[in-house]
Amino acid sequence: MTSDGDLRRDLPIFEIYVGRGGARLEIHPWFFVAGRQYLGMTRVLPPGTGRAPTHVHTGVVQRSFLLAGAQAGYRNGGRTRTLSPGDDMIIEPGVPHTDPYNDTDAPIVVRSLYSPGPVWLLSFARTLGQALRDGKVNSQQELHLPHLLMMLGTPGSVTFAAGIPLGVQRRILLPAATRFAKHRGHAPAAGLRAHIFR
Repeated sequence: MTSDGDLRRDLPIFEIYVGRGGARLEIHPWFFVAGRQYLGMTRVLPPGTGRAPTHVHTGVVQRSFLLAGAQAGYRNGGRTRTLSPGDDMIIEPGVPHTDPYNDTDAPIVVRSLYSPGPVWLLSFARTLGQALRDGKVNSQQELHLPHLLMMLGTPGSVTFAAGIPLGVQRRILLPAATRFAKHRGHAPAAGLRAHIFR
């Protein structure tokens, strides 16, 4: 078992993005703890931000911690819960959930780690970071829905909307959403070659 302290410590940082209202995203490149490979993000969420749609990850375990702040809200398997300092939120593959969000009146700092951390998650983090930096996020400091759906439809995606069969998403909904989003000018973050996702 990985100790919480190993995952809460200072981690190497690949990139840092800063947005409006004190929003911040740090990307932690691949690292190993107790023989497990991780990729992670640490986010500063201003008050009332961070709510994203319910989703599932395929083949990836997500662990999240509240590093600073009184609490964060999240959903796990249909139940609303509270993440407090010292708690360890673990989401197994295929479980519908929302990531921790800030439902308080002060900023919070949340770290989410993914194991294994596929390249697609790095692309997603960079895309979110660039949108945050450029002011192209919604009021929750998240990707606008067309941009989000386009990312879910990119090769190598391990994240899908909850409640809709994966086959329907992969074959019908996400390809259509990707075409629409590209037409509107949305794209994944530059700098990662397409062949590494396959």
